[in-house]
Amino acid sequence: MSTLLFLRDVARSPLQMGAIAPSSRQLARAMVDHAQIQPGQVIVELGGGSGAFTRELVERHPDNPLLVFELSTGLAASLQERFPTAQVVAGPAESLPEVAAARGITRVDRIVSGLPWALWSTRRSAEILDALVPHLAPDGRLVTFHYVHSRALGRVAGMRALLDERFEQVRLSDIVWANVPPAYVHIAESPRTRTG
Repeated sequence: MSTLLFLRDVARSPLQMGAIAPSSRQLARAMVDHAQIQPGQVIVELGGGSGAFTRELVERHPDNPLLVFELSTGLAASLQERFPTAQVVAGPAESLPEVAAARGITRVDRIVSGLPWALWSTRRSAEILDALVPHLAPDGRLVTFHYVHSRALGRVAGMRALLDERFEQVRLSDIVWANVPPAYVHIAESPRTRTG
């Protein structure tokens, strides 16, 4: 059912969804592998979608607090029903500061993002990152993915620059070929302290 909801939302709002198919299990594994989640760390997932990353996070880290943001109310409801131990928020990623404060979350250790950064303007991406990064712990890590063709078309350079400005280390994974389309993971570590 979640795949049907996902595809329906893709048809209705392709620029919001940013994908033509749910992420594969292999991409979900790569994302969670690169997040390097430790026991007790607070995880935030952005763009829960069909639940591919959520499932991997819940199965591999069942005792970690998990807060999932999903803009589609239908998909958010489906995620909450399928993953009752997660806290699912039907709202935008940039509402993290208010949601975290309301739920008593004082720090975030890992952000696992399924947001379609390559479809957005640099300004919008910067605004979202600026709402998220200050809440990351000093050893925090953000992982996100881009499709191989997005990089080839030059749609990822702006996002890479934004990550380089906000994190001490940014690197790419190997390509995950078992995904439609093939993708790779951006790993951003150690958020920079921003002043002024």
